[in-house]
Amino acid sequence: MSKEKMDAYKAHKANRKQEIAKEKRRKKAAKAAWYTMGALCVAGICAAVGLTGWNSYKSYIDSLPDYSATELIVDDIVGILETEEETEEAEETASEDSESEETVAETAEENTASEETAAEDTESGETEEAE
Repeated sequence: MSKEKMDAYKAHKANRKQEIAKEKRRKKAAKAAWYTMGALCVAGICAAVGLTGWNSYKSYIDSLPDYSATELIVDDIVGILETEEETEEAEETASEDSESEETVAETAEENTASEETAAEDTESGETEEAE
């Protein structure tokens, strides 16, 4: 071997421990970077799957019928069912109608009574004149 090769070999041999330590550090750093990137990818995929599942769950919950609501879910085609508002309106209308019927009945009774008194007055007037 030549003198130059011998000197390079001796220098390489003297620094071999430090070079091996540097190479191990580089490999560990690369391995850590790969593990970190892999963990981030797995976390991203898990987050996407979880978010998709959550959105599906929320849409499922929103699609369920709400039995606490007072609205009817199916339209009343035949007209058999009534909502609370219609029932209340019907009751109010019925009470107003009954009140107006009562006032009409009272007015009719008053008119009948006044006609009867007028008829009696005319009859008593005729009988007095006849005597």
